[in-house]
Amino acid sequence: MKKLFLLIFLSFSVTASHIAGQNNQSATTSSAIRAQQISDMKFGMFICWSFSTFSGQEWTPTEGKDASYFRATGCNTDQWCRVAKDAGMHYILFLTKHHDGFCLWDTKTTDKKVTNSPLGIDVLKKLRKSCDKYGIKLALYFSEGDWTFPGAVFSTNGGINPEIKKAQLKELLTGYGPIEYIWFDHAQGDGGLSHAETDQWVGQFQPDCLPGYNHGTPAGRIRLGEMGGPSDLEDFSGAGYNKGAAGYKGYIVAEFTYPILPDHKGGAMWFYSLPEHDNLCLPAERIYRDYLGAVKFRNIFSLDVGPDYKGEIRTIDAKTLSKVGKMIRDKVQIPVPYAGSASASSTWSQTGYDASNASDNNFSSRWGAANDSRSGWLEIDLGSEKIVSSSLIDEGGFLRVQKFEVQAFQANQWKTIATGTTIGAYFRIQFPQPVNAQRFRLNILEANEVPTISEFQVFNN
Repeated sequence: MKKLFLLIFLSFSVTASHIAGQNNQSATTSSAIRAQQISDMKFGMFICWSFSTFSGQEWTPTEGKDASYFRATGCNTDQWCRVAKDAGMHYILFLTKHHDGFCLWDTKTTDKKVTNSPLGIDVLKKLRKSCDKYGIKLALYFSEGDWTFPGAVFSTNGGINPEIKKAQLKELLTGYGPIEYIWFDHAQGDGGLSHAETDQWVGQFQPDCLPGYNHGTPAGRIRLGEMGGPSDLEDFSGAGYNKGAAGYKGYIVAEFTYPILPDHKGGAMWFYSLPEHDNLCLPAERIYRDYLGAVKFRNIFSLDVGPDYKGEIRTIDAKTLSKVGKMIRDKVQIPVPYAGSASASSTWSQTGYDASNASDNNFSSRWGAANDSRSGWLEIDLGSEKIVSSSLIDEGGFLRVQKFEVQAFQANQWKTIATGTTIGAYFRIQFPQPVNAQRFRLNILEANEVPTISEFQVFNN
């Protein structure tokens, strides 16, 4: 009887230890191996779904809003994972709490949580099950400060409540299985727990979970790239808004992210916008190009996709991502543009908006015209005459151009070879016939704001 009891006890102990180890990742993996594991994820879906889905604003004031403000009528996490899988994605980065303090899991720290909303379910728990079902890894977004903390002021700071921050992170890291990394948003402060302390707290529960911070004191092991693009780990040109940590040496891998929704008037970009924007989406070719860049530099690319009121990914997003997935599987080759020097009619007064930014094959940088201008031109000099049959223009997430022409310099004069109205993202123009010239110009005739161009490229294909 004693032997039987001992066997049962040992069996239970091993099983419990195995479960705890799976959940807490208690054995630390070396930085080199962990960097390889993370970079092998390559491409993932950033899910932003919260109060801002229903407010039509990027930041939603929390005052006067309880959990019932989150009015989702469904939550199709299986669809999220199916779309991600079809797109060639390997992970989902899920927003657990934005600056408004609304929690998308069944937290014990606040009543402002999804289980108190009309939806009434733990979304993170449901997503974890779907991720496991479809073989998708899970990462988390978390706003460090929020406007429910003492001393918080909407849009200015997220107040201070380090014990709540710690309690919430403990729940996330002990209740929902292995978490690959945490995307800490410092836009509203650190919540009263420094980044060094946050690193230590995360590591206590899941040593292999990589913390990363988009602003504030440099810390963590993953370099985040909000509105960024592909780049080498030591090259911060792909870090987007996150420019303040170039001297920090703790990063082992780089991530970048931006929304699948292009810039538009009204509504949000990171969250579901408004029904009138349901046909707006970045082109698959643009997304695929950045996927290739992520693979080249061993980055990971988190493409933001906001579920709608029904808790489903928009039809246009699903179709676009399916096309991206097919391009990945077919290993489609992206044409290489001619290299050349650039010049412009004028330049924005702040540094970092030179004409050269529009011919560097880096879609994270851009040229900006003079501050009050509503027209202007960009010119590419190829160094010698080349046969050119097409052009690509990208406004870098903006929709400002309203009328333009592409010109070639021939016989000592500029000749118009193509015209158009709006440009947007990754706009390809096939010329009626090939043109032999050294200099090409994008002439912006009308714009509703200061013209800004991410890339102006010419090709022979």
